[in-house]
Amino acid sequence: MKVVKRSAPMLWIVLQLALVLSVLTPLTAFAEEPKEDAAESRSAAFQAVEGPSAEQVPGGPLLIGAYGVILVLLVAYVARLGSLHAKNQVELERLTRALESTRKG
Repeated sequence: MKVVKRSAPMLWIVLQLALVLSVLTPLTAFAEEPKEDAAESRSAAFQAVEGPSAEQVPGGPLLIGAYGVILVLLVAYVARLGSLHAKNQVELERLTRALESTRKG
């Protein structure tokens, strides 16, 4: 309980600092940008895209990899549930035997 009481003011200070920084950061970004260049940087003129027009990273292997990761996680989750079920079954059998021995004794 003492740790919570000591760390609560520090957490409040960190949250206040994060709030102040989140408010001041966008304001300083606007202050640094000259107003003359801002209009030029948002030009509405068409500019052709330079560089390759094809994808650099194919989507097929990424999709297969994502499904593979999900499948591995799902199998691990089911294996974990099976392990917990087996442990619970052993514990239930032990408790049942202990209960029967106390009833007989």
